[in-house]
Amino acid sequence: MHIGQIIRALRQEMEWSQERLAHEADLDTSEVSRFERGQRRLPTTKLEAIAKALGTTPAALYAMAEGREPPTDSCLEEGDATVDYSPEAVQLRRTFRDLTEYERRLVLDFARMLVKRRR
Repeated sequence: MHIGQIIRALRQEMEWSQERLAHEADLDTSEVSRFERGQRRLPTTKLEAIAKALGTTPAALYAMAEGREPPTDSCLEEGDATVDYSPEAVQLRRTFRDLTEYERRLVLDFARMLVKRRR
């Protein structure tokens, strides 16, 4: 994955349009679009602005693009620091946020059951 794909996935996970990200990062929408498509490299200052708007850092964006997540307390669960940015995973996280605490526990129990069933 290139860094633009990571930015797109994070933006979509936050349910932001390109216009909203551009506004938050003080950029033109066309710059955000070209960057997400990998058609343009942004200077460090613009990358920092995008990362800040998305609530992360340029280093974290690069780590995600390389398929790894910088270790932080919030992303470590049972020793796994990898994050999936496929469209399905983004949709799952977005939907999961809308569930009640009880429904979230049910979903987690069901997912664990599916994994055990495969073994």
